[in-house]
Amino acid sequence: MSQRRIMSDADGPQRRASGPSSARVRRAWVAAAGSFLALFAASVQAFDIERLAARYEQHQYRLTLVAHLDAPPAQVVAVLRDYAHYPSLDPRILEADVLERPEEHVVVLATRLRVCLGWFCREVSRVERVTESPLAFVAHTDPARSDLRFGITRTTLEPEGAGTRVQYSTAVAPGFWVPPFPRRWMLDAMSDATVGLFRSVERRAARSLE
Repeated sequence: MSQRRIMSDADGPQRRASGPSSARVRRAWVAAAGSFLALFAASVQAFDIERLAARYEQHQYRLTLVAHLDAPPAQVVAVLRDYAHYPSLDPRILEADVLERPEEHVVVLATRLRVCLGWFCREVSRVERVTESPLAFVAHTDPARSDLRFGITRTTLEPEGAGTRVQYSTAVAPGFWVPPFPRRWMLDAMSDATVGLFRSVERRAARSLE
């Protein structure tokens, strides 16, 4: 009987010693899980696509995107107006140059892009007249100076919580021959490139707050 008491007394300190250690382990796991959930929640909130649609009609490639960016409108506008750095936002854009500013809030922008649809690749030159508003951009392509017969892009921003709701639409008609069979590829490429562009805009705008 005394032996059992001795064994119990000997085991007691071990259990008491392991108790705080187990609690520390549990707290560490809880903290790690909390950090993971916080990161997961942040990633879910960032760049939430509300609508993405691309179609070919009336000889034009058309795309609409509505999305939430996890950055304030002022920072998003600043990134979108930094035209010279567009190549770092979208790998398709090889060059971006402001040719002139003919009047306040108007920019004549020249870009050179590389577009690939499977085996079919081409460099495309485009000159646009961009009209800037506090929370909007409208870009009209100049066909006489571009490889496009037609092009118009509208971007509208509005505050949404701590971030920005973006409504983006574009319609383009190439001024060069495009094989008819890869139209679906063209629409998919436009969708991927637009999503990638605004993800890059979001990241750069968010970094400017750090």
